[in-house]
Amino acid sequence: MLVPMEIKNLENIELEKLVSVINLSFSDYIVPLQMTLELLKSKIVAEDIQLKLSTGVFDGDQMVGCMLHGLRDSDQGQVVYNAATGVIPDYRGKGLVREMYTYLLPELKKIQVKKMMLEVITGNHAAIKAYERIGYTVARKLDCYTGKLNVEKSTSISALKEIDSFNWAAFLSFWDIIPSWQNAGQSLENSKEHCCTIGAFSDELLVGYAIFNPTSRKINQFAVAEAHRRKGVGSQLFSYINETVGQQDVYVYNVDHSSASTMGFLKNLGLREKIAQFEMTRLVEDK
Repeated sequence: MLVPMEIKNLENIELEKLVSVINLSFSDYIVPLQMTLELLKSKIVAEDIQLKLSTGVFDGDQMVGCMLHGLRDSDQGQVVYNAATGVIPDYRGKGLVREMYTYLLPELKKIQVKKMMLEVITGNHAAIKAYERIGYTVARKLDCYTGKLNVEKSTSISALKEIDSFNWAAFLSFWDIIPSWQNAGQSLENSKEHCCTIGAFSDELLVGYAIFNPTSRKINQFAVAEAHRRKGVGSQLFSYINETVGQQDVYVYNVDHSSASTMGFLKNLGLREKIAQFEMTRLVEDK
């Protein structure tokens, strides 16, 4: 007799099993992903992933699909972020993603979550359609860049200093675009021991900054005060990053496509677009 598949939360899951399912699920993905136990642990902390709000599909004792969710407060109420969704190849096409959401939605309503969000590669048409059927709509496009920085060695346009703590009041005043979940201030606060923050100062006034991970070479945030743009401050910050990472490839993920100036700046530095993603959102109805 066939035993029906079971969906349950991942509160008691062994993380090693979760790593295996994620890696198998993404082994033939548009952009293959290989997760390690340490990377998963770091992701859980940085992105506020709640295993009680994350789901797995089990065929007997075998987990065949999973969905990880982060949870945060916002001005509009609680928001959950789909940090990863994967189904192993042999179990695709069975509607398991929809079933996981069917299981999850009542749990989200219990804790008064107001909105769900996720990111999906623009070329993954099957996934986009699946999410649209569940009620998600595209909120914005996000571009991901990589490559070696073509930037001259730092000049003395401004004074560069490492900053020990995040000065969010100043940083936010420089923004034209809002960082995605992975690059948000809360994610960086959660993982600040891995971050290097460099500030650009003009007459002791902070006029620009960049936050990056010297080990992974990911650049999480960068911005320059509007009055100090097009003066070489941004290039100076990236020159510092380039020297710090030994002129190796860097990664700038989830840049809001609406900012032509930011995309132009990155391309002028020699970075190329690797992939593009849609950020999709869905409201959680109270009823």
